[in-house]
Amino acid sequence: MANDNKNDGLFHWNFDLQETDSDFTDIDYSANAIDVSAEGQEIKPLIFVDGNYKSGQTAPEQAAKEQPEYKEVSPKKKSSLGQKAGALLHKKKKDDLDYYDDQERYSEPKEKRPIPWKPIIIGGAILLAALIGLIIILVSRDHRKKVWAKNEDPAIEELVNKYFKAKTDADADAMEKIVVPEETVNSLEMTLQAKAYESYNDIRIYTYPGLKKTETGLFVTYNSKFWNIDTQLPTIGWYYVKQDSEKNLRLMSLTDKDTPEYKYIVSTYDGSTVEKLSNEVTAANKKAVEDDPILKKYLAQLATNNYETYVPETTEAPTTKAPVVTEPTTTEYIPEGPIGYVYGVEGSVLRMRSSMTTEEDNVIAAFPEGYALEIIEELDGWVHVKDTLNKDGEGNPQSPSGKDGYVSADFFRAE
Repeated sequence: MANDNKNDGLFHWNFDLQETDSDFTDIDYSANAIDVSAEGQEIKPLIFVDGNYKSGQTAPEQAAKEQPEYKEVSPKKKSSLGQKAGALLHKKKKDDLDYYDDQERYSEPKEKRPIPWKPIIIGGAILLAALIGLIIILVSRDHRKKVWAKNEDPAIEELVNKYFKAKTDADADAMEKIVVPEETVNSLEMTLQAKAYESYNDIRIYTYPGLKKTETGLFVTYNSKFWNIDTQLPTIGWYYVKQDSEKNLRLMSLTDKDTPEYKYIVSTYDGSTVEKLSNEVTAANKKAVEDDPILKKYLAQLATNNYETYVPETTEAPTTKAPVVTEPTTTEYIPEGPIGYVYGVEGSVLRMRSSMTTEEDNVIAAFPEGYALEIIEELDGWVHVKDTLNKDGEGNPQSPSGKDGYVSADFFRAE
C-alpha cells in the first residue's frame, strides 16, 4: 500500500492485493471524510464508485465483477523425469553421507605416529655435508688441460730466467730464493760452474699441470755457451714449480727419481709433444759435439768435475765448423800489493761484494778455500781485494776474473 500524495485534499492509497502483475484497486480516503475526534470511532472509507464517493459502502456487484480475481500462484512444478532424477541424486548423496558416517563411527581410532625427527635431521646433515663436499671438489678441481704446451705464464718465465741468471752470476743468495727450500745450494759448485758456463741462451719453456692446482711441471730447452768456445750446446732440463708457505713460486730440479714429482712427470712423457722436442734436442746436441772436437774434449774434461777454463790445444786441427781459439798469453801477473788467501770456508766459498755490507744483494764473485787474491787495502772488518792472480796458495792454477771488491776479514789472511 502506498500514498500517492495527491493534491486534491484526499489521502490516496493504492493497495496491491496480489503479487502478480495486475490492476490496482484504488481506495481514496478523504481527509475531510475521516473523523478521528472520537476516540475509538470506526473509520469508514469513502469508496469511489461510478464517479461518486460513498461512505461505508462497498462497491456494487458490477464493480466487484470488474475487479480481477486473484489466486495464489503455486510454484512451477517440475516434470516427472526431473523429479525422479533429483530424488535419485538426493538418495545417492544421503547414502554416501551415511557410509562415511558409519566408517567414522565404527572404525577403530588410529594412534598418531610421532614424526621421526632424529633420522630426518641426520639424513639432512649427511646430504648437506655431501653437497658441500661436492662444491669444494668442483671449485678446487684443476680444470687445466692435461697436455704439454708452450708456456704462457709470465710468472713461470720470470722464475726460470732468474734461475739461469743466478747460475751465470754464481749468486748463491739469489738461488736460495728461487729453488725449493729442500734443495741445497752449493756455493762452491756454482762458482766453479760459472767458470765453465758463460751464458744460457734461447731458453724455451713447456708446461704441464702438476700434481696440485698450484704446481706445474716444466720441460726447458736452451743452448749452453762455454767460455772460449763459440759452439753452443743444445741442452734440455726437467723442473717442477711449487709454491712455498708464502705462496711464492719455487723451482725444483727433477733429478731424484724417487720423488713423486719425478715419477709423475715421467708418466706424461711417452707420446707427448716434449718427447718429440727432446729427441730433436738430443740429436742436435750429438751433432754439435761430433762437429766440434774442441767442444767434445772440453765436455770430457767437465765430466770429471774439472770446471777450470779449458785452453784448447792449437795442435789439434778443428773441423771447418769449429771456431779457432787463440791461445791466451802465459805471462805471469806480478801483483803490485800484498797477497792474501781465503781460509776457513771448507765446503763453502768466500763471497766478494761490491760494497762493505751484507744487507744488500751485492755479491759479484765467490772463491773457495786457498784461493789467492791481491790486497788493495785492509779496512775495519773488510779487505779490499782484486782477483788478478794465476795461482793459488798451493801453486795450483786459478782463473782470475779481474774483478775487485770486498771480502770479510774473518775469512781472509795476508801472506
